[in-house]
Amino acid sequence: MARYALCAVAAAAVLGTGVMAATMAPQVSNEANWNDLSEKFRKYHSDHTNIFFHLITTPLGVLSVLSLFNKATNSNICTKALAVVYCLSIMDKMPLHILAITSFVSTGIAMAAAGTASLSYVMHVAMFVVGYFGQDLAHFFTGEQTFQSSYQGDTNFMEQLTEHTYFLLPLVFESTMPPTSKFVAATLAQQMLHVIPMLVMLGMYFVAVTGSLTFPWQFQRSKVCIVRLRNQQDLKDLALIRAWAMSKGPSKTTSTHWWFQAPTPETSPDRCLDKAQKEAFARIAECETIQNMYREVFGENHDIEVLEGMNEVYVSSPHTVKNTSDEVFYTRHIDGPYYFVPFASCYRMIIGLDANEEITTKFPMVPTELAAQNGDVLAFDFHREVHYIEKNSGKTNDDFRIVLKVHHVVYPRWAIFFGKLLGLLSTRYNRAFRSLFLYTIDPNGAFNRFAAWNVIFWTKVVHQLEEKFGYANIGYMAILATLSAFTDYKVFLIGTSFVHYCRYINTYYHRDNVAYGNFKRDVLIYKTIALLQLFSLYLLSVTKNMSDMSAIFSIASLDLAMVVSGYALSMYTTAQLGVDGTYFGIELGFVKASKNYVQKFPYGVIPHPMILSQCVAMLGLYRHAAFRAAWPYLVPAHVCCYMTHMVQEHFDIHKKRLSPSTNAAAEKLA
Repeated sequence: MARYALCAVAAAAVLGTGVMAATMAPQVSNEANWNDLSEKFRKYHSDHTNIFFHLITTPLGVLSVLSLFNKATNSNICTKALAVVYCLSIMDKMPLHILAITSFVSTGIAMAAAGTASLSYVMHVAMFVVGYFGQDLAHFFTGEQTFQSSYQGDTNFMEQLTEHTYFLLPLVFESTMPPTSKFVAATLAQQMLHVIPMLVMLGMYFVAVTGSLTFPWQFQRSKVCIVRLRNQQDLKDLALIRAWAMSKGPSKTTSTHWWFQAPTPETSPDRCLDKAQKEAFARIAECETIQNMYREVFGENHDIEVLEGMNEVYVSSPHTVKNTSDEVFYTRHIDGPYYFVPFASCYRMIIGLDANEEITTKFPMVPTELAAQNGDVLAFDFHREVHYIEKNSGKTNDDFRIVLKVHHVVYPRWAIFFGKLLGLLSTRYNRAFRSLFLYTIDPNGAFNRFAAWNVIFWTKVVHQLEEKFGYANIGYMAILATLSAFTDYKVFLIGTSFVHYCRYINTYYHRDNVAYGNFKRDVLIYKTIALLQLFSLYLLSVTKNMSDMSAIFSIASLDLAMVVSGYALSMYTTAQLGVDGTYFGIELGFVKASKNYVQKFPYGVIPHPMILSQCVAMLGLYRHAAFRAAWPYLVPAHVCCYMTHMVQEHFDIHKKRLSPSTNAAAEKLA
């Protein structure tokens, strides 16, 4: 109770300070106060280098304070509430575009502080020192005085310092933009509209923490699940169903299916499970092993419902499936089309009933595979996971391969609407696809063959879009493009230029059970988009929006040498490492080689040649005055992200290494 009382008192103090700060401005209009403060602040923040470092150090300083508060109180509710209070308190005190940026970033800092609270007190102190004194160092190296020094000796120093601190984040953001017309008051409706970014950040944080959605910059684990049924009752139920299926005499030329529920009223009873087998199937679908598997992946806050209308017993034919709809299963595919339904997942589960060795189910985007044998459970997202089955060369099953296809919908308890919707849509789609599948399973005639071809063709199109681009990435970029169309191109630029760095850092840090194919696909996509934008903006700046193409030939030789040599060295090092080696394949366990297995130049001569070569190339672009003037912070931001990851790589900073339990175990082994 004492801890909660302390937390409540601390919360009241922090929130009270925030509210007081909002009312301590001089007794003038908000517009006049902001215009005066902004003009003064700009006098001491006109150098782009100084401003750039403030964009790093100021948020870092705020993050360290909020994170330390979370650590001390063992709660993050107060800092989240403080972020909301702060955003509401500044609604009428600054230009609308600055309000929107500040609302989004300040709330994001508060949300990030919930995750960094686990860091040590030493790390918190280090973050604060870098954040606070880093600003002074930026002023020192750029020769600009600090704004604080301009009122250091005034009698109302504390009042001005409070105001300066209160407005520091929005003032830094405003200093990055060219001086515009003076701030004028806006309507309450306009102010509320520009606080929506705060709600967007809160929503993004909520769905990310609950595991309902994963954003492209986050670490993404594989959600393909493999467990084994060991309970004697479960194994008896499997044996009962298999014996029954074999007694029915399955087809030797095509696959055979028996449904848990009749898909249509016209379905013959002999195409459905008998009562005893149906009861056995139901027990397996809800058994403890399967429930625990879902809890481990999704957590305790998710509900798990069986989709009985999709469940079936499936028997593979031992013979060829070419030119029939059975070929779908041997083609890379995604089972369902409802990727876009958020917050919920429909899972298909393959449960082996025999000593299968011939047929393996493969997941190329994870990657993982399993030839499901008796009691093996292989579960994956019905609408999101690319997979296929493959016959293992040199191995032949002595008997039919029989599996249960069990389906569940999994969703957070608060997202019951989306869970029920996805369950309904999935069941209806599965029934419709069953009809088409059965219609084309043994095609006779031109129309049936055309229908079978369509099943296979569209299956390939759907899976290729996911495998090459990812529906989540398509959706994310579509949302950013829409926002940019109504606001500013910079929304798309910032939202896509630094995603791959965040993904590098997160994946390198967490490492556990990585969806490696998805990781490689995503970082390559976002890195390509980032570079295309970087080069396009460079070309537009140099040629004055394509009006003077001859300016290309006047680019300094040193600039070209830095760009060409930098990217040439980067490509050369990639060729030596291979794509998998370049993208953490060794560290993540997907490439069987030591971390230092490449010893040829530039390795052993240039430290971290991949990163440094790309930084040199970008700095070659940055040397051009027109590009630097048009986009003063873009290249420094890229270089800063690369340097952050380089430090992580150099010191091999990852979760397992920093885990106290891991270190203790290592000491015992030693």
